[in-house]
Amino acid sequence: MAADTQIDHSASRGVHVLLDLFGCTSAILADEIGLAALAVEAAEAAGATVLAEHHHRFEPHGVSAVCILAESHLSIHTWPEIGTATIDVYTCGDKADPEIACNVIAERLMPRSLQRQRIERGFPNEYAS
Repeated sequence: MAADTQIDHSASRGVHVLLDLFGCTSAILADEIGLAALAVEAAEAAGATVLAEHHHRFEPHGVSAVCILAESHLSIHTWPEIGTATIDVYTCGDKADPEIACNVIAERLMPRSLQRQRIERGFPNEYAS
């Protein structure tokens, strides 16, 4: 590729929020259908478009719920036996706000503490070609 060729990377730019919840007291943590509904609710509250969703209950503990979004994805994985959940929300573009989705999930799962990490994605560095 010629050195003077400009590539518009704006379509791949997004925000990825990782949220870890500890000491959750909500019964939704062990409720497969409830967790799936929460994932959809959080995505829609954030302004995202849900294209598909899938959920699974593990034995003896744990539930996962995943939404494929027009903007990217949202996932929730739980360990009810220790009151923990990990959430991953990635959205591209500026239509959806992953922080809002994380806030909805945290409010409903009622953790005693949480850790949040925000990562800007799709911004090429000086070495990208």
